[in-house]
Formats: sequence, structure tokens, C-alpha cells
Amino acid sequence: MVKRPDPLESTPPAFAEAAARHILREGFGIESSSLEPLAGERDQNFRVDTAGGQRFLLKISNPADDGPILAMQTAALRHIERVDPDLPAMRALPTAAGESWLEVPGPESRIYPARLFTFLPGKVTANTALTTEAIRSHGQTTARLGRALRGFFHPAADYEILWNITQFPRIRPLLTHVCDGQRRAQAERIMDRFEDRVAPALPGLRAQVIHGDMSLDNVLFGDDLLVSGIVDFGDMTHAPLVCDLAVEIADVLHGRDDAIEAADAIIGGYVSVTPLEDEEAGLLADLVAARLATEVTITAWRRRLYPDNTAYAASGEPGARAFLDAIETTGIDAVGRRFRDACRRLPYRRSATGALLERRRRALPRSPLFYSQPVHLVRGEGVWLFDPDDRRYLDCYNNVAVVGHSHPRVAAAVTQQQQLLATHSRYLHEAIVELAERLKATLPPELDAVMVVNSGSEANDLAWRIARAATGRAGAVVTACAYHGLTEATHALSPEEWAKGERPAHVATIPAPDGYRGPYRRGDEGWVQRYAAHVDDAGRALGDRGFAALYLDPAFTADGILSPPPAYLREAARRARTLGGLVVADEVQAGHGRCGSHLWSFQASGITPDMVVMGKPMGNGFPVAALVVKSELLGAVPEDVELFSTFGGNPVACAAALAVLAVMEDEGLLGNAAKVGSYLRQGLLTLAERHPLIGDVRGEGLLLGVELIDEERRPSPGSARKVTEAMRERGILLSATGPAGNVLKIRPPLVFQPEHADLLLQALDEVLASS
Repeated sequence: MVKRPDPLESTPPAFAEAAARHILREGFGIESSSLEPLAGERDQNFRVDTAGGQRFLLKISNPADDGPILAMQTAALRHIERVDPDLPAMRALPTAAGESWLEVPGPESRIYPARLFTFLPGKVTANTALTTEAIRSHGQTTARLGRALRGFFHPAADYEILWNITQFPRIRPLLTHVCDGQRRAQAERIMDRFEDRVAPALPGLRAQVIHGDMSLDNVLFGDDLLVSGIVDFGDMTHAPLVCDLAVEIADVLHGRDDAIEAADAIIGGYVSVTPLEDEEAGLLADLVAARLATEVTITAWRRRLYPDNTAYAASGEPGARAFLDAIETTGIDAVGRRFRDACRRLPYRRSATGALLERRRRALPRSPLFYSQPVHLVRGEGVWLFDPDDRRYLDCYNNVAVVGHSHPRVAAAVTQQQQLLATHSRYLHEAIVELAERLKATLPPELDAVMVVNSGSEANDLAWRIARAATGRAGAVVTACAYHGLTEATHALSPEEWAKGERPAHVATIPAPDGYRGPYRRGDEGWVQRYAAHVDDAGRALGDRGFAALYLDPAFTADGILSPPPAYLREAARRARTLGGLVVADEVQAGHGRCGSHLWSFQASGITPDMVVMGKPMGNGFPVAALVVKSELLGAVPEDVELFSTFGGNPVACAAALAVLAVMEDEGLLGNAAKVGSYLRQGLLTLAERHPLIGDVRGEGLLLGVELIDEERRPSPGSARKVTEAMRERGILLSATGPAGNVLKIRPPLVFQPEHADLLLQALDEVLASS
């Protein structure tokens, strides 16, 4: 950065009105009918009116603004005019000789640059008169200006000026001018925090030439209270882009009682044009505080340096002090969270949890929630979920966000495609074709037909239609506590959801291969084959309806997370096919790499199902699912029967699903699931040695079950409820599953790391010890 005299240390120009008229006449060829002095901290400004009705702005600049600085400002204004001609920025006008400015002699033989600009409509408006929409307009204009300057650079852009927030630590020597000891200590705290937390991060932020001073002195508003003009570019410098927003928040809002709350509108306007990156958003509150402390400090210094200019120099200082006090009273970390949330445009973070719960109960009376005190969430990031107060919860349950909550690549894929095209799949589009090809490439070649739908329930429902058509039969076999969906057809295939006494006549159940509690135990010779033999019993129980399909979740998640040896699936599939039934592998819960050894959990057994269902994690939270089937089976469905879902396979959903597959591959999440899953499983086994409440630990990869028992080794659903509630209080989200509801279900995003596993293990150890 080039060291130049700081304008704040140079005496501001003080030309008489007659001298200003002479400059206009001789230098610009303009006869003024009236001149009106305008406020300025380090420059001298006049509004110029001519007899012909023209109006201009004459600026006599501080002599510290040398030729390169003035050339940069002129070039920037011309660049803005080319890039965004509708942006209400003033335009630089040439001198009578065609130059960008002229040099005029002043007091003490000093030379002052004089420039002429267009005069923009509107007026300077007090911040207390600004509506929310006016404040939002200001934020949008600042972002537009930053975007217009994005491609601009100039050799003088390293202009060193004390108002530049990045130079905040440089003003530490000026703190001696702050007479109030408490105020000085406040500025020192902000500066210490800045040096520790902000300064090291600044080199990694997006940077460009920024305006640097979108204060209300430099921005005009029209009668409609929307921005009508930007009238000063004297603080332009190369700095992190977010500094423009920080200066704007500090300078526009100081003096308002609701400054912190009103910042939401400025931020909302800004990010509607230019979204902030998380690193920028996380530093915004500190940058605002630094700007406010800068104003307090520089004002104190300039009061002593230029007592004659005190009125202008100190005009904003009381408001800056009040804004700083409000930030410290609220807590800068809390303000930081609020600003960051506003940057993320979280529209629902203001609802009080209790009121929201009551509204939900009235509007959604049959919509269940976890926990006795439901968790109120507003955002997610990786393995973490956050409530409105920014308390974070470790997500050890939600397999929807398989590659982590709010994964930037998935979010970008969805956003970009939504901006391009969002329609159904009856039009030719590449995304659905690519997704189908990608899915087929992960499966045995016999599985060669893909249908993209909206949910696992819809995919299982479609599989049932095809199974009945292909076999001419109407009976299904499922495990005793299975879950396969919520449509009428799939509810019948979901004993976990049956009401008491409900048992559809066309569905037969078989015991899940529970080697811990069931009739055949792990270690007994042939135990999985004996479980598989129950397929024959179920087939006979279907009677005249016949055996159409065997539905299996290869991890038996709803049955208690069992993960039997591969021989079970092989034998169960063989027996089903012997009886003429098809085999449907429901990978909604166990697929997408969760088992750690294969992308699809059935692949460990070496079987080739007739159909594979994919759902929950497929779009990382975006609704998309698929059924992959042997195409020979589709021939049984009449050609005039369309297998079509309006939103299934829409380009946005396919973009999400493709991004998930790409992230899984690029980030090695299959291997991570195996590695971290093994680490976590071993940790759970260690806990089992210390806590009699744990009867069994089972599962593969990052789908693990911990069965809780009482002193007589009976299932203990009450303990499971207590444990999940206690874990929630410690910021760890789990659930329970199994026929008795006594198996802790551990199913985190596949980005889970050993340090996250340690947090889970430590909390579970403490909870079990107190149970």
C-alpha cells in the first residue's frame, strides 16, 4: 500500500464564494447564478445553479488527494456509467480545456484540485425519517455499486486512508484523544478483538475497489424515499467487499434507537443483489463495530486538530456511541449471529418457539414432532443444526442430509437450475437422462430402467404396481416392523405404522433377522438361513392371492437396525423367487453409501434385486426419489398406462440428485462412512462394557443401533425415551426405533468425523451414567 498524506491530516480547503465563481467561470466556462455551500469533512463543496436552469456540483478537493487519486475516481465513475448506466451515481464533467480537473491556487500557496459533477436530484435525509423500504433501497444501491465496480482496478486503488476499516488497528495511537476513559476502553476492546479475530481473516475475503463511504451525507433520497443519487467517491479504495456493507450499516443507522434491528433491512437489500459468503457474514458485526469505534476515535482527534470544523466532523459521533453501546449491551456475538442470519436471508427466525408450536398444533394437528420440547430449527451446516438463538445441535439422526446440511455444491446446483428451468419431465432435458445413466452405472446391468419420482413412498408404491402387473399376483411379504411408505398401498406394507389390530389381508409378515433378541441368535449354526426360511411360511400364508413381491430394507432399520450377514439376503431372495415373487430392495434408509462398503446396501450380499427404491437422501433435502427396475418387468404394464409423476424428474430435483452423487464421490464419503462408522461402533462397544443398560450394539457404517435393556434384559423403551431427551438437552439429536422403541438410532450425515463421534460418545456416556 502506497503511503500518501492522509486527507484527514491536511487542512480542508476554504475558498470564498467569489473565488469559487471565478473557478467556475475560468476553469469550466460556467456562469453561476447562485452558489450554495454543502457540507464536507475534508473537501469543499458547492451546489451551482445557472441562469439557464442547469445545476452542478463543484468540488474543491483536499490537496492530499493527488493526481493518481483523482484519476482513479474519474475512471471509476466512467466505468460505473458503462457497466450500470442506470445507477444514480454522479458523472464527472470536463474542464473548459477538456481535462478531468483543474488545479487552482489557494491559501498558503497550496494547490487545490477542482472538479465539476452533475448534480443529482433528491436530498440528504435523516436516518430517523427512513422507512424500512428506504433502508432496504440503500442496501440494494450499495450492492449495485459494488457490482458495478467489480471489474474496475486502478494503480492508485491502494489509497491509504484512516477511514478504511482494514486500517482500524492503525488508529490505536489516536485513542489518547478520547477523553472519556470508559469510551476509550470500549474502543480498545473492539480493537483487540479486531486484531485477534478479524485482521487474520481479511486477506482471504473477496476484495475489490469499493466506495467506502455510503453514508447518508453521500446518498440522496427522492420524495418516494428511494435512493436517487450517490454524490461522493472520495473514500474509494481497494478493500474487502463486505467493508462497504459494514460502513453502510454503521453510518446509515447510527443514531437510531432500533439500529441493530434496522440493519436487517440494509443487509436484506444488499444480499438480494450480492449474497455474502459465510466468512464475510461472520465478520460483519465486528466490522460494523470497528467502523463505529473509528468514528468515535477520529472525531476526538479531529476536534483537537481542526476545532473550526467540529460541527461537521462530530455530527455523527453521538449516534456512533449509542450504536456501539447497543452492540455491547446485546453482546457482539449475539449481534454477529443476527447479522449473519440476515445475510443468509432466514425469513422465519423471528417466531417465538412457544407461539410457533401452538400455531403448528392448530394448523397441523396430526403432524408429529420429536421430543417433549420440540427442537426449533432455522438452519443447518454440515453435521450441525441451529435454533433461532444459534444454539447448535449435533445431528446424529437425519439421513436426509446425506452429504451434510446446506452443502454448498448441492445448494448451488439447485439454485442455478431453478434460475434456468423448473418444469416437468415431459420435455426433453439432459438432467434427468444424466441422472438415470448415473444411477444405472452404480447398479447391476440387469437393473436398466429408471423412473424418477418425488418420494420413497411414491417409488415403493410404483414398485408395488409393477410387481402386481408383472406377476399377476396380489400378495406381499414384509418384515414384522418394516416401514415402506405412507400412501395407501405402502402403508399396507408398513407394519410399523399399522394401528392396533390392523393387518391387511394381502400382506404377510416374517420375523426380521434379529440375532440378539429373536428366536435364532447370532453364533447359532445356520441362524440366518432359519430366519430366511420364514419366507416360505409367508408365501403359503398368502394363499390364493399369490406371492407378488418381497420388500426388504437390507439394514432392517425400522426393525431395530439389524444388518445380518449377506447370507440372509441371498437365501431370502432365493426363496422368494422360488415361490414366484419379485425382490424389492428398499434403499431409502440404508442406501446412498450409508453402510460404508457399497453405495447400495444390498450389494454386500451379491444379489440382484428386481427393483431398487431410492429416496430420502437422494436430493440432500430436495424432494427426489427413484425406482430402478429390470426393464423386462415393465412390459407387463400396458403401454397406454403412463408411469409419470408431474414433478418427478424435474430439472431442479435432478440437479440436486446429481450434485449429491458428485459430492459423495469427490469427498470420498463412502470411505468416510466406513472409517468413522467403525470408530463410532467401537466407541459404543466400549460404552456397552461400562453400562449394563446397553444390551447390544449393531449396524454397519454410519447406520448404528444401540439396544437398551432393563435389569432382566427386556427391552427398555422408557430408557430410550429418557436417553434421547437427555441427549437433546446436551445438543445431540438421536431417535429410537425397533418393535419396542428401545433401540437408539444413530444415522448422521456421511460427513460425520471422529471428533463428532467423540462428542456423541461423551454425551451418551454421561447420560447413561446418570440413568
